[in-house]
Amino acid sequence: MLKITPDPPNPTLEDSLAQISGLLRCAKATAYESADAQSGSKRDLAFSVVHLIDMARTIADRSLDQIEVR
Repeated sequence: MLKITPDPPNPTLEDSLAQISGLLRCAKATAYESADAQSGSKRDLAFSVVHLIDMARTIADRSLDQIEVR
């Protein structure tokens, strides 16, 4: 069977890292808004998610910077 729609091109590592960084930025905003609406231990837990997302985004951004330098 012939395929009518071609496969999308494979993204480069740089494109993938940039997309990951953008997704983490959105996840952080969502987690922050969720945390802001909570109180007590639920608020602390939600803000810990914000912190973990920040850490992951820092790793992605540093990796992206290393690719751009090359």
